[in-house]
Amino acid sequence: MFDYKNFSANDFAMDAFFREWVLKPTPDASAFWKNWLWQNPEKSEVIEKARKIVITLKNAQEEISEDEIDVAVAQIVAAANQRGAQPKPVIRPIWSSTNMIRWAASIIAVLGLTWYAYDYWGNRPSELYTQTVATVVSNPKMLETFNKSSEPMVITLPDGSSVILQPKSRISYPAQFEDSVRAVVLSGEAFFEVAKNPQQPFLVYANELITKVLGTSFTIKAFANDSQVKVIVKTGKVWVYTAKDAQRPQAIEATAQATLVPNQQITLLREKLALQKANISAQMMRELPSIQTQSFEFKHTPLSEVFQMLESTYHVEIDYDQQLMSACELTASLGDEPLPEKLKLICSVIEATYEVQEGKVVIHGKACN
Repeated sequence: MFDYKNFSANDFAMDAFFREWVLKPTPDASAFWKNWLWQNPEKSEVIEKARKIVITLKNAQEEISEDEIDVAVAQIVAAANQRGAQPKPVIRPIWSSTNMIRWAASIIAVLGLTWYAYDYWGNRPSELYTQTVATVVSNPKMLETFNKSSEPMVITLPDGSSVILQPKSRISYPAQFEDSVRAVVLSGEAFFEVAKNPQQPFLVYANELITKVLGTSFTIKAFANDSQVKVIVKTGKVWVYTAKDAQRPQAIEATAQATLVPNQQITLLREKLALQKANISAQMMRELPSIQTQSFEFKHTPLSEVFQMLESTYHVEIDYDQQLMSACELTASLGDEPLPEKLKLICSVIEATYEVQEGKVVIHGKACN
């Protein structure tokens, strides 16, 4: 068994057992690496960097021609022959020596692409964010979105929850919520509309704060360099913890330090790890994103106005036949439902359907009487 404590990111990326966990995880591999990360939290950033190297190389390797790899193989073999180096014992013979050489060759062939990938991550997350992701969302199918634009962007999570991610903010989450909780990691600012599922609580890890909900809507402001973290509740009930009070990241069962209801907020003073709870003032309300104050209550409202509101609130484009559906109206209370559920409810009322095409919502319907 290797002593992984002294491994660098490159060492991990070249380790067959580590690559197996990243690319084709088995129950044994997943159990080993989760336990190892728990025992060695200081290596979380290195592990995350190694994971990105492996995934980047795997994706790039699929695009490399056999001729390119053969040339790189020849270079590796020639260099080894010149050194007259003796081969080291293979502790985990998961891959054959030929496959190992071809893996190394692919690294040489895509070296430029690898550096490009790290340039893409130029706005790298903080060490705390990286460690939290590696511990909480330790999943080879982890997804991450970083809003590098100047406009908010809407994200639909695997459970149907909606996230409006503000500029210079990032969120990480698994491709599927398979654990007993739905855990995501946030750095920056985002508004959440969480799909209701009492059997699978929704957790947001943001700097040193953990927010737990069952199905509600709220805003979190948690930029890496800010001295405070804020949670602002729009609907439902929210429980808030500091990370130091969670015995284990995915087993939060202790009594929450604070319970928030609509129009309340809590501020974490990061230096002291102190929480301050308050009601939201009218001035604070005016400074919040429009979705935080939007009621989504409609009574005989023309469909065109409903779609305009959704477009401006969620920053999405909705395409429909305005002339055909000009007489359609909506009377409904959409509340804190995520965007997909709002669209589903609207379509059920007007007897239409919708689909998402290249980031645009397309409504298929008929004329209303």
